[in-house]
Amino acid sequence: MPLTRLSRARHARWHVPQFIRILLPLVVTIACLDILQRTVALPDLAELGATLGALPLHQWLGALIATAISFWALGRYDSVAHRHLQTGLDGRGARRAGMAAIALSQTIGFGLITGAFARWRLMPGLGPVTATRLTAMVSVSFMMALAAICATALVMVGDTTQMRLIGTLMLAALATGLVLSAVFPVMRMGPVALRWPSLTAQLAFAGWALIDVTAAGTALWLLLPAGSEITLTALLPAYFIALGVALLSSAPGGAGAFELALCALLPTTTGADIIAAIVAFRLIYYALPACVAGATLLFPQAFSKEGSIDELGHDIRDAAHLPHHRTCAETQVIAQNGGRIHAFGLNQLAVLDTTQASIALFGPISGRISETLDGLRHHARSRNSAACLYKCDAVCAQAARKVGWRVLRIASEAVLSPNRFQDQGPRLRQLRRKLRQAEKAGVVVLPASDALPLEQMSHVDAAWRARHGRARGTTMGRFEPGYLQRQEVFLAWQDDEIVGFMSFHAAAEEWCLDLVRLRPDAPDGTGHALIRAALTDAAARAIPRLSLAAVPDHLLARHFDKGLRRFKESFAPTWEPRYAAAPNWTQMALALADLIRLVHWPEPIRTPPASTSQQQALSQEDLADMTWEAAAAYVANLPSSGVEQTTSQPPHNELEENAFALSRRA
Repeated sequence: MPLTRLSRARHARWHVPQFIRILLPLVVTIACLDILQRTVALPDLAELGATLGALPLHQWLGALIATAISFWALGRYDSVAHRHLQTGLDGRGARRAGMAAIALSQTIGFGLITGAFARWRLMPGLGPVTATRLTAMVSVSFMMALAAICATALVMVGDTTQMRLIGTLMLAALATGLVLSAVFPVMRMGPVALRWPSLTAQLAFAGWALIDVTAAGTALWLLLPAGSEITLTALLPAYFIALGVALLSSAPGGAGAFELALCALLPTTTGADIIAAIVAFRLIYYALPACVAGATLLFPQAFSKEGSIDELGHDIRDAAHLPHHRTCAETQVIAQNGGRIHAFGLNQLAVLDTTQASIALFGPISGRISETLDGLRHHARSRNSAACLYKCDAVCAQAARKVGWRVLRIASEAVLSPNRFQDQGPRLRQLRRKLRQAEKAGVVVLPASDALPLEQMSHVDAAWRARHGRARGTTMGRFEPGYLQRQEVFLAWQDDEIVGFMSFHAAAEEWCLDLVRLRPDAPDGTGHALIRAALTDAAARAIPRLSLAAVPDHLLARHFDKGLRRFKESFAPTWEPRYAAAPNWTQMALALADLIRLVHWPEPIRTPPASTSQQQALSQEDLADMTWEAAAAYVANLPSSGVEQTTSQPPHNELEENAFALSRRA
């Protein structure tokens, strides 16, 4: 059917940019070759053949070895990209596919298309979309890494002040981008969220790229004819910059642009030698790998195998599977921050995966920490992130130190024994005074029923935030109805109004203080009365341990939040040290810095669906008593299938709880 005038216009508008995009690299190549012919004395074919034939065998072999090293680094580069995209593929097959894709794309051109096709062909499990995303990420990250390498080269060996200034500005811009990617790890463009690679991944990209281009530049230098006076230190910076120009030209193999840039950056008297070396280099570094890559595409089964990361029996579950019999009640915070349970056999950790780190919170849920450290480090490596234990006890810290991890004391946790607690003695004088003040003001503290008065509690929370600012999160809880339904809550009443409340994580043998919310006009001593009521209730339920949570305990923290320590000190608790541990100080710094960011600027609350018993705790009448926003937030966290949902855990969880119970008896 003939096209209408409108359809012809649309057809032309769509095809003109495509036509220009295809034609432009060809035009650039022709223009560069024309300029090269005018400015450099090119050797004729006979002279070129004689020069190449005179190259000794050891130079060809050296160039082959350097080429192999370069492609080996490129394969590791692909591994980093696989880990960032969490493809689950990080074996030899993934690295071989990456090397083949780059060998083809750098020779044929149209890198996004040819690279994605090669990766998909050799690893069908990726799928075309993931293969394209992987190829795009490798291309963009390599350009950024090469920009950093070129900028460094300009600063170190630039001939003019202008060149060194350009290099300095480039490094400053790249360093700024690196910092911004750590502070703002997710960039949102409408419905699309782009997650930047972690600092570990970006440094790995830069390291592998440096090995790649240095080896490739060395291969070119080894192929220079005898008698050439170009040193390796002079050639490498020129090669880095010429490679960047070639990639920007989008020409297949950077033909024309690469030769012109290299000859312009190196002495003109050696133009014939450079051209001869480039021809030999293209044979060794481009043609030969492209032929090998073509064979792998023809017979993919013979050359590549898909391999997933060996997770050492790693099993990952959501927070709904937290066992009631666990060593640390505070691990329940993963029900809000998106953390998950990572199980290694009978050993379980509560792990929070941040942009920069995989952080095991508060020590093991069950089992032995010594049997999870390798698994945690392996899991972190699979994400290009740092491994870290956070706020673990002295036993965990000692186990980590034995295997060479670095350990740092960061906090002290205030612990009480409800069964033995009595508010008598000189150390509790301040507590008795505060309790009398609260009693005189008419404050009455009661445990909350299953139907929480969420509307009044939300008003208290809003007043608290108006006084103190944004609520911190990630390692401490925030106000949210579904989250509070999982906790023990105590309410402070005055004249039929709630003036404050506290919530506690609850496990079989421990409660741990979480949310503390007091109205600005709450009578003095209200917080003390809430803790005292929780101690009484915990003693009645035979809970042997109640934690008031931790306070910072390091040199920098001693000048902050002194009131929090005084408040907890009024109960005369036992102070237990808490530590952070990581395989090295770099990983420690990355993990703690990312935690500080997330505590002060937490991500949106991610509370998993409540269990069936918790769903039944609020009736329709209870929901009617809530504000519309609170009720909507609560209902939004319920499973869509309602009462048909089950909270029964897999059989092996029962085995774990029994094994943990036996270990406690022992």
